[in-house]
Amino acid sequence: MKKILIITYYWPPAGGGGVQRWLKFAKYLPDYGWKPIIVAPENADYPSIDRSLEKDISEEIEVIKVPIWEPYKLFKLITGKKKEEKVNTGFLFDGKNKSWIESLSLWLRGNLMIPDPRVFWVNPVYKVLKKKIKEIQPDCVITTGPPHSVHLIGLKLQKRFQLRWIADFRDPWSTIDYLDIFKLTTFARNRQRSLEKKVLTHADLVLSVSENWKKELLELGAKNVEVVTNGYDEDDFKDYKKVDTGKFVFTYTGLITSLRNPSFLWSLLEKMCRQDQEFDSKFELRIVGSIDQQVLNEIKSLPLLGKRTKYLGYLPHDEVIKQYGEASMLLLLLNQSANAKGHIPGKLFEYVASRTPVLAIGDIGGDVARIMEECGAGEIFEEENRKEEIQQFIFERSKKRSKGNLNFYQYSRAELTKDLCLNFDRI
Repeated sequence: MKKILIITYYWPPAGGGGVQRWLKFAKYLPDYGWKPIIVAPENADYPSIDRSLEKDISEEIEVIKVPIWEPYKLFKLITGKKKEEKVNTGFLFDGKNKSWIESLSLWLRGNLMIPDPRVFWVNPVYKVLKKKIKEIQPDCVITTGPPHSVHLIGLKLQKRFQLRWIADFRDPWSTIDYLDIFKLTTFARNRQRSLEKKVLTHADLVLSVSENWKKELLELGAKNVEVVTNGYDEDDFKDYKKVDTGKFVFTYTGLITSLRNPSFLWSLLEKMCRQDQEFDSKFELRIVGSIDQQVLNEIKSLPLLGKRTKYLGYLPHDEVIKQYGEASMLLLLLNQSANAKGHIPGKLFEYVASRTPVLAIGDIGGDVARIMEECGAGEIFEEENRKEEIQQFIFERSKKRSKGNLNFYQYSRAELTKDLCLNFDRI
């Protein structure tokens, strides 16, 4: 088989959506003639841990672990956080008033750790691979970001060994919505753009997860960009079944920060509980994952919604699949940012595969809207200017069980891996 070297920060035991893209690709690559060799951190300080994902790592997959120094350990020290406390990067940008030490930490992160705090892993990995590359003899190298500092490893390897190199962009780099929070200096912002352009122009192929972000990458200087979306794994749904709980269970999975907080929706749900006694008696909001304290307080401040909300915290991925089965409707929240049109949360594909109606809040002209329409997944609404339509959609779906969606097989992980390998063969 041909060999592909995959360099990724996120790998089990890491939890969350970021780890699943290349974990699932690596699972199916041998079926198409490619042997994956993984390079991942040995002692990373992941914000969430999910041991259930380890079942997807075949014994045939070679994993090279390289030690990493995580600056978040220093952040916890100077901000007084407990050593064992997890730092979720999304919550560094919440809307609360920050202490001067937290504000300084954010400034230092944005202006000194370029492109990101994992930049300290670049040289250790390069040194290890410089010695192993002749032994491995990869036909192709993949780097996946964020963290986008991982792409700098690919850049160094390509320059030294003239390897075929693919840079996978799961999220934007210099245009990511949270960079402004760091109060970047002109030097820091230009440095981000300069490093990004080097990666985009030197990589033999750039992968994007959406059509809109592909256009953006081409505008930023990339010469060769292909789209391979995220997807769902059929194996995860082998024992999946819908369960009638007797309630109308409205479920959100993932991260909710102040950048992704639909305040108007919480108020609307409170109003619906007040207006309709039958709806109120059956309604239950479930939040699976991490939620910003400010958002949590907002929900709790609403008397009826607060009582009808369950916070399940972070759950292993197999438990999340079970939650899909108990849900009457699933909530999808998209960021309110300039390039949100290209943002396709990885969970969308599992939402669709669960055959549960989806209510999405976001740009009706974006990639999510196109995929939802293609699959018959539910409805997407633009923010709060369609409250009455949102209310009607929820009420209608609360009174009947949906047979769900059928047109989604093209987003299975196995099918997507086949498309991915066509790109490998092409370069």
